[in-house]
Amino acid sequence: MSEDPHVVLDRRTRVLRSGGVVRVLGGDPVTLITPSPAVSDLLDGGEALSIDTPAGAALARALTDRGMAHPAGGAAGARALGAVAVVVPVRDDAAGIAALVKALAPELARGLHLVVVDDGSTPPLESPMLDTAHLRPTPAPLGTDTPGTVTVLRHHHSRGPAAARNAGTAAAVAAGMEVVVYLDADVIPLPGWLDVLLARLDDPRVAAVAPRIVAADPGRFWVRGYETARSALDMGPEPARVRPRTRVAYVPSAALAVRPDRLPVPPGGGGEGPFDERMHVAEDVDLCWRIDAAGGHIRYEPAARVAHRHRTSVRELLGRRAFYGRGAAPLADRHGAAVAPAVAAPWSLAVAVGVWSASPLGSVIAAGAIARAWWRTRQLTGNSSAAAELVARGASASIWQLPAALLRPYWPLTAVALAATAPSRSRAARGLRRRVVVAASAEGLWHWWTARDPGSLPVNEPVGHVVLHRLDDLAYGVGVWRSAWVARSVDALRPELTR
Repeated sequence: MSEDPHVVLDRRTRVLRSGGVVRVLGGDPVTLITPSPAVSDLLDGGEALSIDTPAGAALARALTDRGMAHPAGGAAGARALGAVAVVVPVRDDAAGIAALVKALAPELARGLHLVVVDDGSTPPLESPMLDTAHLRPTPAPLGTDTPGTVTVLRHHHSRGPAAARNAGTAAAVAAGMEVVVYLDADVIPLPGWLDVLLARLDDPRVAAVAPRIVAADPGRFWVRGYETARSALDMGPEPARVRPRTRVAYVPSAALAVRPDRLPVPPGGGGEGPFDERMHVAEDVDLCWRIDAAGGHIRYEPAARVAHRHRTSVRELLGRRAFYGRGAAPLADRHGAAVAPAVAAPWSLAVAVGVWSASPLGSVIAAGAIARAWWRTRQLTGNSSAAAELVARGASASIWQLPAALLRPYWPLTAVALAATAPSRSRAARGLRRRVVVAASAEGLWHWWTARDPGSLPVNEPVGHVVLHRLDDLAYGVGVWRSAWVARSVDALRPELTR
């Protein structure tokens, strides 16, 4: 573990006591563990668990590895940064680089090294473009102790962000850097961001850690409001262990700190660095999943934050979402079911279908599936309320996942069904159209409601959010289907039914 004095239980974790036996239920995926009696008393302290004893550290490790708890606190103070390099891939954004260098001035003064990889900018990005009132880039070689050292590497032709990050990583590793932090040119780190990330990397099992990416210019209305509330780069306000098919399945490389010696290289000739240079989209998702498959841990740490210049036009927003969708087929080719657009157990699927059918028979089926799931979960946990909470959580997720799937990756099939029934005035056809409209509105409002973060972000207005959410889903679905067509494979569209 790191030097943090304690870990904090995840808000979904429950400590169950029955007949003198203590069990812990939680994590992602949900797990039930029974600590030994010698350490179970350590869980009597409430939400926090001290790790200042060997027993406490061992229990904390078991909990954090499963996502049941998360490290708390940060570094004891500002540390020297002579072994840390920030790598920035950039193309045609000299103004963004200048703003980023200015924001990094406090860290550069503490010895941080900056590697800017110009990926074919026109005109080329030169060191004088980086001048600010706080820093004068020097030609000093990377790895010296001179504060404010900036190295500019250049690709004469654009090779993509993966190749640019690999080139910067190679330069940093050759200079003896122990930590590499990837930042995009359109982000601005907020105070205290780096020390928290470095504290998490002190854990020998952690290969990478990501901060929360928030809006540089928060808003409440239309595109700015939507991006503030639901940016594809913002993984939310709660910490997590990052794993495929969990609440935080990946973290973006727009801001990511790594230990380069703990990163796997892509198989099959994808380049000599950690990123697969054959991928020009979703290369960060691929890296996260390869790290996890290799046994490394990735943490998401919202206590560290960087601000991102979000897109403010509908065209830019939807174009970017469609671009993200194009990563589905390459990811499916490399990671199989991890990229499944919908995952459900039979009981939860029965609940979702029963609820959205809005029929007496559907209600009976849903109620029966919930009752059976609660009974089996109660047998496993020995706790009725914990079983009810767990089943309610799973049922709710499945209920909202069904319309989300039909309106996001599978929207072309939904559109075909609506077009086929459009001429019909039958009761069944009218019911189908009505259910689609209700589902589109209700799921959109749920998407808005769960994104509300009044504590730190403006509360977005709902109408524009729902409209943009539906357009967002359409654009992403276009990208997914395009990727499947190019790959001549439906793997990225295949749902998965779990036990």
